[in-house]
Amino acid sequence: MNLSNLIFTEFFGGLLLLIIIGIIITLFVNDFIRRRMIQACENVLTDKDIIAKISVDTATADYLERNHNDSLYRIDELISKENDIIRYKLCLKKRSFDFYLRKQKLLKYKVIAIKMY
Repeated sequence: MNLSNLIFTEFFGGLLLLIIIGIIITLFVNDFIRRRMIQACENVLTDKDIIAKISVDTATADYLERNHNDSLYRIDELISKENDIIRYKLCLKKRSFDFYLRKQKLLKYKVIAIKMY
């Protein structure tokens, strides 16, 4: 093996390593952002006044007030963004909800509406 092949292999091996590290960092940041969004949604469920204020209808508010102690979970990765509003689909017990969030600061989100299916 000559020197040019060795340099070529070292260069592209290092480049491949940097790409893999970039993908891993992106996955960690993505998971952290999703956890912050779920945490913002769970924080809203702790206060009944806020639930009544941001719920789209009374059926949604009643269901959330009865089952606010259960934890939210996701079935699919449905997140959509229109303008400045993020729609995040989460489930509570056997019901699906759309949580509409607005980004406040770097990693802080505010829930502005909740809609039940």
